[in-house]
Amino acid sequence: MMKRSTLVLAVIALLVLGLTTACGSRFRPVKRMISVSADATIKAKPDLANFSFGVSKDGSTASLALAANSSAMRRVIAAIKQEGVAARDIQTQQVSVNPITNSSGTITGYNASNSVSVDLHEVLKAGRLITQVTAAGANLESGPTFSVENTDLTYEKALNEALDKAQAKAASMAKHVGLSLGKPATIKEGTQNVVPIYAALAPKAQAQGVAPVQRGRIQVSASVIVVYSVG
Repeated sequence: MMKRSTLVLAVIALLVLGLTTACGSRFRPVKRMISVSADATIKAKPDLANFSFGVSKDGSTASLALAANSSAMRRVIAAIKQEGVAARDIQTQQVSVNPITNSSGTITGYNASNSVSVDLHEVLKAGRLITQVTAAGANLESGPTFSVENTDLTYEKALNEALDKAQAKAASMAKHVGLSLGKPATIKEGTQNVVPIYAALAPKAQAQGVAPVQRGRIQVSASVIVVYSVG
């Protein structure tokens, strides 16, 4: 008899607990959320161009090759500075001296190379810089690579625009279904993306006899995912 009474009490307790839980679930307020994604792109004119200029020279000995290379490289660096590039914007990348061998592996001479990285802030002078440095003796060249010096500021503008778009989108969605938009519950930032856009310069911007360079524009993109509360 005692066991039966205990069993009955346990069943009653479970029923009461289940009813309490059900009532609690029924009256617990449901959190309504809207999740939206948005992106924005800012197009900016590049204000920095990076180059690599260098010289490669051969010689019968390592010393002669290096001496010939060093003499030519001094002229190249002087030409770079003559185009208005500050010393702080010129940095040596590498200096090397290597043997030259024939098909049988015999050393027939030596090659010396030297190159510098150059940051040009007056990007419209890119074509002239290439032309003048080549005339000074540079025979190893690459670039320009265009960029925006203050990328953070441009990215911040794109990020703020993406956030504005996200808010406008969420507000429109909430209004359409009869809800009012609350504050953001979570904000997730996407990956920053910087892409060059190639476009031709106007013909008048290309001086006669100067290497043609197209500056184009830089495209900086930002994306966000925002979750808003609604009521």
